[in-house]
Amino acid sequence: MPGATPPLPAVMATHTASAETSLMKIVSWDGKSRDIYQVLTTAFEAKDYLVCIRDLQALGIDPSSYVNNLDKIIDGLLAESELQKRCIRALRKTCGLYGILPTSYAVTCTLSKPGKRPLASGGFADVWKFLDEDNHDHVFAVKSLRVCERDDTNEINKKYCKEVIVCKRANHPNILSIEGVAPKLFEFCMVSQWMTNGDILGYVTKHPGANRLELLIGVTRGLNYLHNNEVIHGDLKSPNILIDASGSPRLSDFGLCSITKNIDSVNASTPNRNCTIRYCAPELLEINGVPPLEKKPTNKSDVYSLSMVMVELVTGKMPYPGSQDASVLFLISKGRRPPRPRPFGAPGMTPGVWKITKRCWHGKAKKRPEVKAVLQDLEKLANSGEELSPSPFWHMWRDIFE
Repeated sequence: MPGATPPLPAVMATHTASAETSLMKIVSWDGKSRDIYQVLTTAFEAKDYLVCIRDLQALGIDPSSYVNNLDKIIDGLLAESELQKRCIRALRKTCGLYGILPTSYAVTCTLSKPGKRPLASGGFADVWKFLDEDNHDHVFAVKSLRVCERDDTNEINKKYCKEVIVCKRANHPNILSIEGVAPKLFEFCMVSQWMTNGDILGYVTKHPGANRLELLIGVTRGLNYLHNNEVIHGDLKSPNILIDASGSPRLSDFGLCSITKNIDSVNASTPNRNCTIRYCAPELLEINGVPPLEKKPTNKSDVYSLSMVMVELVTGKMPYPGSQDASVLFLISKGRRPPRPRPFGAPGMTPGVWKITKRCWHGKAKKRPEVKAVLQDLEKLANSGEELSPSPFWHMWRDIFE
């Protein structure tokens, strides 16, 4: 017979009784579920969550049942509440430890591939277009990681499962959350809605009258959301900023850089192969044989990448256009940054935005602002009437002067 719901741990008790009521509705409190919940509450009280759940089998609990129950609990909690955020972090850690995902994350529709080849390929992944066989109006993008025999697939799987939780549970209008995974199609892949407007650079090229400042604010809001949830993007650049049907930017591919560190095909002997140099903060780059100061991306390296997106949105071109990566690396090593866009060569880089851009690409990470401060400054500029939208004839001037 179902028993009474066990009490919430002290760490949860301040989040109102409605949380406990939600738990009663979510989980059928038979003996096994009560055991799972007891482990969860104990782990929440402990200093080290992972130590408490490191050997669930020894406690008579199946790890898959544990993550499935925890996932259900998250669904029943108040969206974006501190309690829900903490449960999501717990789910992410658990899935990363055991290399498993909630069973509900596998997409249920039958996907068909209209083409034989991927629509796009990057350093570590391919992007495929798939259709729902039962409704061809439903179009999906499937990003599949490329792995080879020599790759440590066990370690890749653990990091992949951690990042899937982040991408699935993201809940913000400027974040592209995923629909789930499709293990029958690819071993490591993520399924998301197809963004018909493409990436942000292609969008402003096709729509020169787009309000670039509002687009930039949307990008910054998305990045601020990730940082507030203890997630580093790690690869912020225009191809990873997609535009939805309403014209709003959505960040994608956040966290994937942590997975690619275990893919040998990405991490060959060539230095800096795990990053896009022209968007990458100096402290993450190997320059002239000198190892990078930081081993992995940080909040401040994300802010540096954001500065390059700012320049890109204004010029309509990627940073350091016309330069090969080796030349870009040399310029970065000398502290050189992209010049301020010329008045007739691009939409005007206003003094306010230019000041913010320079703060964000400071050579010393500690001197860069937090993304929250960047967002506040950009919103102030927008409220004051400042804009980055070009005149109707800016592209004509660009063609003349370039």
